[in-house]
Amino acid sequence: MRTTSIITLAAAAAVLMMLSPVPEVQAAETMKPEQCLMCHGGSFDALREQTKNWKDEFGSPVQPHQYLDPNAANPHAGAKVVPECTGCHQAHPIPVPKDFKPEPASLSMCYGCHHMENFQKCSDAGCHEK
Repeated sequence: MRTTSIITLAAAAAVLMMLSPVPEVQAAETMKPEQCLMCHGGSFDALREQTKNWKDEFGSPVQPHQYLDPNAANPHAGAKVVPECTGCHQAHPIPVPKDFKPEPASLSMCYGCHHMENFQKCSDAGCHEK
């Protein structure tokens, strides 16, 4: 009798699982950089290598993929923390529709600190005089 009850419960659970809707693919906005890098570069260092000759909207060479430690006094000199990809890039649905056209990547996150919209040291750029 007890075995029959367990089998009946297991069968009922299996039927409910089959009738339940398939869970949606994780929303791109909630993905972590490690997940993005599985398709985009493989590793953050590999992605940095791919964009080493990239130019900003003013034509100046800049490495857009920087490690940023949000807890350090100098975010570029702290721990090697990979920033959230959606800080600069538009999240896309997964799977990516064939007609998807992403917005261009933006350096606006960088310009929060680099408010002169250049990538010189503050003392060299003249915005934070000694």
